[in-house]
Amino acid sequence: MSDTTLVRPIVVKSVQRNSDGGSTRNLIWLLPIHAIVWTVAAWLSRGNLDTPGDMIENYVWGIEWQAGYAKHPPLFAWITAAWFRFLPHTDIAYFALSALNAMIGLLGIVAFAGRFVTYRIAAIAGIAMAVSPLYSNLAIKFNANSMLLSVWPWTAYFFVRYMHTRNWRSAIALGALAAVAVLGKYFSVVLLIALLLEVLARPAWRPCIFERHILLVVAAGAAVLAPHVHWLVINHFPTFAYADDRTGGTFLAAVARFVVYTLAQVGYLVLSFAVTLLLVHGQRAQASRLMVTSILKPSLNPDLWWLAFGPLIVVGVIAVLSRTQMASVWGMAQWFAIVPLWLTVLDRTRFKFKPEWAVRTLSCYWLIVLTVASAVGYIGAIRNTDDAAEPRAELAEAAHALWHQRFHHEIPVAAGSDHEAQSIAFYSDGHTRYWNMSNPQATPWLSIIDLKRRGALFVCREADTPCIEQSKKITNALPTRVTVNKHAWGRSLTARNYLLFVLVPVH
Repeated sequence: MSDTTLVRPIVVKSVQRNSDGGSTRNLIWLLPIHAIVWTVAAWLSRGNLDTPGDMIENYVWGIEWQAGYAKHPPLFAWITAAWFRFLPHTDIAYFALSALNAMIGLLGIVAFAGRFVTYRIAAIAGIAMAVSPLYSNLAIKFNANSMLLSVWPWTAYFFVRYMHTRNWRSAIALGALAAVAVLGKYFSVVLLIALLLEVLARPAWRPCIFERHILLVVAAGAAVLAPHVHWLVINHFPTFAYADDRTGGTFLAAVARFVVYTLAQVGYLVLSFAVTLLLVHGQRAQASRLMVTSILKPSLNPDLWWLAFGPLIVVGVIAVLSRTQMASVWGMAQWFAIVPLWLTVLDRTRFKFKPEWAVRTLSCYWLIVLTVASAVGYIGAIRNTDDAAEPRAELAEAAHALWHQRFHHEIPVAAGSDHEAQSIAFYSDGHTRYWNMSNPQATPWLSIIDLKRRGALFVCREADTPCIEQSKKITNALPTRVTVNKHAWGRSLTARNYLLFVLVPVH
């Protein structure tokens, strides 16, 4: 490839950006508003952060600032801990972090699309993906999967930028972000393999493998990953064992799971397809057919086709060969290139767009979201569902009040039933830590000796007999029964009983 070929797309884009930057900036402001809407919607619809307890687990891991944890690499836990160094320990503040993470990913999709179309059209990519469940409802649960929503699009952006420019800055950014993606979740290896396949599949990009700047990509990635690799070695690779637990079964079962996984991905993209089509000016039937054809015919845009579908292909091969028990949300970050693919194919076929129609489209969407969220929250409160009625924050308040009344300082360590103990740590002033009573190896930063020296509060659900027996043995204390309930939507929800055991600190 000649130097002229490499530079030409960038020079053209520079002219285009100047011509439409104002309208693009106006549309980009829809994404922060979208983040605010989903923060409020999550707060309206949910009585707690998330029923499985992933989000409070993120926090209790992150505040220990380890280079790795028992289940996953550390990035999303670090981000959670850093966020709550500055913000109050409330549900709505956590939902704001989730929405911000999704918004950063949407901005990455716009930047990525801007490498192929004008920024006026590229803005549609972020808007269309914003309405997908991937970047809205599912993104509100901040964990290892949703963490990748913000990282993968920017990694892909710098990959394409490096392919276009071959400059050292893009090389370093690509290597660093690729490593950051792996620190988010090992599943990001799927993205890295897909990017390598993209390079091998495109003759114009293949020579970059042998250029000197590829050493900068490798060096930057190695530097970012080094602390975690060291942690893995000295701790005997515990996260690999956790990942291995998700494999097993027959070949046919693995194929069936991948088919279900793929169908779920189609469902996740329906709204994005519809919004993209809605912002096409006229001839929507023809545009719809061309968008579908772009999926089935890679030759329409090989670069973007491989970036859009390479991760799915890699996931399929790995999942089937390893017999992995897949969850559809594992691939929630993989579709950063699908709307840019549609837009590029439509743009090259001279279809016209009306990005400004996005204001009315998103306004209607937001109104529906807030209405549905309010209805979900209210119905949950009436029915006393677990999500609505479980009084995690209220339990934490009662536990802290009991401890403070007796010892005049905050609870140093919480243990017991997982969700309850982790909630006591989260809904605190930031100084309460968590100890995993059932699996102490998962929290190696604390030992039973530390607990006896510092003191600890053990909390058990009334029906959690193993927790109660073990707490009695460790504390040698009689429990205090507390009854707490949540108030929501003008109602007092069903009360729940818990047993608190105090391990008195050694003075």
